[in-house]
Amino acid sequence: MENIPYGPAALTLAAVVPATVLGRRAARLLRQPGIVGEIMACLLAGGLLAAALGPWPHDVEGWRLLETVGHLGLALFLVKAVHEIRGGAAGRQSGRALLWTAAGSALLPMACGALFALWVLNSGDPALQGDAPAGVLVLMLAISLAVTAVPVLAGILEDRDLQHTPTGRLAMAVAVTIDAVTWGLLAIAVGIASGGGRMTPYAVFVAGLLLSWAVRCAAGSGPARAWAARVGPAVPVAVTAVLAAGTALGTARLGLTDVLGAVLVALALPADGEDGAWTRAARTVGGWGRAALPLLFTVTGVSLGAAPLGTFSGVAVLLALVLAMAGKLVGSYLGAWLGGRPRRTRLQLAALLNARGLTEIAVLQVGYQAGILTPALYLALVVMALVTTVLSGPLLWAIDRRVPAATVAGAPPATRTGGETRGRHLNPR
Repeated sequence: MENIPYGPAALTLAAVVPATVLGRRAARLLRQPGIVGEIMACLLAGGLLAAALGPWPHDVEGWRLLETVGHLGLALFLVKAVHEIRGGAAGRQSGRALLWTAAGSALLPMACGALFALWVLNSGDPALQGDAPAGVLVLMLAISLAVTAVPVLAGILEDRDLQHTPTGRLAMAVAVTIDAVTWGLLAIAVGIASGGGRMTPYAVFVAGLLLSWAVRCAAGSGPARAWAARVGPAVPVAVTAVLAAGTALGTARLGLTDVLGAVLVALALPADGEDGAWTRAARTVGGWGRAALPLLFTVTGVSLGAAPLGTFSGVAVLLALVLAMAGKLVGSYLGAWLGGRPRRTRLQLAALLNARGLTEIAVLQVGYQAGILTPALYLALVVMALVTTVLSGPLLWAIDRRVPAATVAGAPPATRTGGETRGRHLNPR
């Protein structure tokens, strides 16, 4: 294959579409979110390509282009995701329930992630430890176990007709709050890993945050909004796409990863409502990025398949899964309990917030790209993310079957909100 300039890249590109289609069909048959099937199928396709064709140098013609397009796809997708998170797409909530549930769903998983990091550091396995500083690895794994997938969570709520219920709105508000914090912590981890003792990465990121704030204020002004509405949808879309791609490539060159550049652009876009020009632009650009994500998963699968033998660690997968589920399920349940939620709601929140999905994959990709996560550790955490997401549906089904809605605050069935009453007929006892 090395004698065919574009051979590896062409074969990888050719595998993307069939892997995506088969993955989505398999996910539908199993009643799982389509993105879960895509991730699994594309990673597997890339791994099989690497195993069948043998190793090839990743600097061959075309391969760098595929990697760049895949990472830009992730960056563009996150423009939409972060813009929605910052704008409170879940619906703004306040008070005791949100505070305690978010704290429980973040702090205990982060503690479990720190425990997992300590196990990795003391395992003596260089395939897991890598070269990242110990503090950075602890922070990265704490972040990884705390994440909740906002896009996948929204799909689960919609599928089960829970998106407009108090439980659904609280779950989304908690997930948005947690992910907003974890992205900031991720920026710190990547800055430390890439900059060492140098101040340049930190200065660039802080300057980027200040510039994003200034741009958002300017773009949110009356004249700027009037201009965006007057020029039509194409111009804001083009401006957003060019800025996201350029900033992503620029921050990647500075060692802060392309994803964080896209996050800065998302923070710069004003929250102008569902029908606003900039919100529509973020949604459009995010759709383009979403279409390119299967390429990123396939390219990553090739990289993992080309890694040395012994990359897969069953013990790491099992431990990551146990700690991740224990942290999220117990932490979310206890947080909702302290927040005054009834037993059924506490159980539903724990099951919903345990879904990590695409947001987790994006976080792991950043850590992998920055050299914090080794291939073995990245693979273990990807498996954890997929399994926890797949389990959300069965857990909700078991709650519907075993915990009747009549237990909500001791109220009779007729007094409950429509969404929670509707949930009963989806899984009749």
